[in-house]
Amino acid sequence: MAANFILSSSEPALAERFPDHFVAHIDGSKARTLRQFYDQIADVLEFPDFGNNLDALNDALNDLQWLEDEKIVLYFTNTDQLISQERDPKKVASVLAILEATAEDWKWMADDETDMADKKELSIVFETSPRIESLIEQEGIAFETVG
Repeated sequence: MAANFILSSSEPALAERFPDHFVAHIDGSKARTLRQFYDQIADVLEFPDFGNNLDALNDALNDLQWLEDEKIVLYFTNTDQLISQERDPKKVASVLAILEATAEDWKWMADDETDMADKKELSIVFETSPRIESLIEQEGIAFETVG
């Protein structure tokens, strides 16, 4: 099965690979703290009643039924700054783990044809940087590089 995380050095490569997807752009320079990250992701994905914690992030990402789009790309730019001011590195690792597990869960749901009305396709794309690549590798998360 394909890796859930994609590192991309080129926005045109992203547009070519995901031409019919809703792209939710999260700018790492505006999400340096976990609180700012929560604000950014809640805004771009229009989370209803978001609780600003890891459990709420997991719950919201595993729902997404308020979005009409079935194909969604979470596109992170300025990844050298993304959640870079968080004091607890375990929380950054937890965010990455939630993103990876959620993308995997959506793949399984797409394969289960019992309730096609609720299916989503979630892709996680990071603008490549040495920091994000190192964080992903530290967590043992598979990724592919494009562009």
